[in-house]
Amino acid sequence: MRRIWHILLLVLIPQASLADDCPRVKIRAERLPDLNIPRNSHSAVCINGEVTVFGGHTTNFIPTQTAEYFKDGEWHLMQMAYPHDNGLCVVLRSGKVLLGGGHEEPMGVGRSFPVEEYDPEAHTFRGFSILSMKRTFASGAELDSGRVVVAGNWYGDDGIEMFDGDRSFSPVKDVCKAHAVPYLLRTSDDNVLILGNESPYHKPLCSDSVERLKGGPLRIPLLKKWQPLTFEAPFCNGVSFIGDESKGDYTYLINVQDWSGSNPRDWNYLGREMAFMLVCDTTFTILPTTCPVPLTGVSPSDSILYYSPLIADRKAHRGYVHGSDLQGRSYVLCVEYDKTPAPLTLYYTDPLPDAGFPMIALTDDGDLMMMGGYNYNKSNGGQLDNDNFSPLATVYLLPVGQRVQQKEAAAAWPWIVLIAVLAAVAAALVLMRRKRMAASETVIADAPEEMEPTNDNEELMRSICQLMEQGNIISACINSQLGCSFSQFIGKYRVEHAKRLMRQHPDMKVAVVWMQSGFTTESSFFRAFKAITGMTPSDWKAKND
Repeated sequence: MRRIWHILLLVLIPQASLADDCPRVKIRAERLPDLNIPRNSHSAVCINGEVTVFGGHTTNFIPTQTAEYFKDGEWHLMQMAYPHDNGLCVVLRSGKVLLGGGHEEPMGVGRSFPVEEYDPEAHTFRGFSILSMKRTFASGAELDSGRVVVAGNWYGDDGIEMFDGDRSFSPVKDVCKAHAVPYLLRTSDDNVLILGNESPYHKPLCSDSVERLKGGPLRIPLLKKWQPLTFEAPFCNGVSFIGDESKGDYTYLINVQDWSGSNPRDWNYLGREMAFMLVCDTTFTILPTTCPVPLTGVSPSDSILYYSPLIADRKAHRGYVHGSDLQGRSYVLCVEYDKTPAPLTLYYTDPLPDAGFPMIALTDDGDLMMMGGYNYNKSNGGQLDNDNFSPLATVYLLPVGQRVQQKEAAAAWPWIVLIAVLAAVAAALVLMRRKRMAASETVIADAPEEMEPTNDNEELMRSICQLMEQGNIISACINSQLGCSFSQFIGKYRVEHAKRLMRQHPDMKVAVVWMQSGFTTESSFFRAFKAITGMTPSDWKAKND
């Protein structure tokens, strides 16, 4: 029988999943209403269920003192207290947003002090303080105490300062290595790590040194090869967090590039090998993936420029990195980080008019929204120049959340059903053969698999074809013999597999259990489990410990 299953698997499993390459899935981008004001170098977050953009600069490279939020299918314009072009943006636990700094003058010149707070419930801004030093390209991270650590700068001094959570910012300490757009990663002992690969003077750092809020710098050997991607604009620092603060798990997933053996003056990051780095406290490791990160898109000649940090959807346990090619296609590299090795999928679109290099935000539905940004052209040396004088107002929705996941599951469902049917047919044929042998009282020794009679294989294939041509007979048989539908029949097997996983792996997270058992959503898993066992998974697990 093993030889038969080998043949079936080769026929039934899509060849893309057998190839040593990243699966590529085409998606259809949805054009949404344009922003009211073209903008680049703005911040973008989803807060209170509304995707919101703050500041940046508009046409003629002039900072804009406006923000916009998307609700009821349109963008609503708001007036900010101050302009923040490449400014600081921190989403606070209170639900409000801390905004500060940015370029002081048009054309990306200078740095600024002002700080304000955005209330998404009232859609209002309140200017209330100033930074301890003028900053642009800064990052921030909120501590459990409500204080906010700030670091990073652009063409100016750098250092660590602290917001007291009320009104005041004060300097804390100098840094050995200055950064622009750094990651600020919290650790379980209420410390913060500061790392990145860009200096305030637009030069690669290529350093294995990591700054800390408390204590001196750390040396991380892994950083001698793998360095975080550099970004053209600041990002909201928590987007790459995949841990659980309530359980003391402070884990981040960062997209990194191979800078080993590079000339420190070589700022060309196209074509560099990319990977994902897990950072948990002071432990740095590379996440194993099912295939290398793809560097080319639809064709080998289409190089992908990845330029966003990893944006984590913690509900779905998926992370996304956005990129583009020179033909105007958008790419979203998805990593399912809770699996080992982590599967990668590359989503791509057709060329999108005026998509350029936008700012990205994760919606509450798990999709990505891309807003504004800049068009580009290729300069001497292969670098991409951004057109900061003519930013874009275009907005697209990239469906990578539940809709596309359910579509992928639906596409895989016929193969799962077919394999299940074939297994049932094979078992039935074996049983029939044993009955015939017993009836004839003929004792036949089990032959090796290699010597299995050919006519048995032919009989099995005829039965398979007959059942597939008369597909309704399967559901009718299950209904008459077991008194349930085909989906309920499959659901029972999935629940039994989930129970087996929980018995054998008591520490396995529920999210991993339902995904590995073939359920598409957590709610469908809980619903099926309770319908079959009469208990929730946690109650069943407690009873069977």
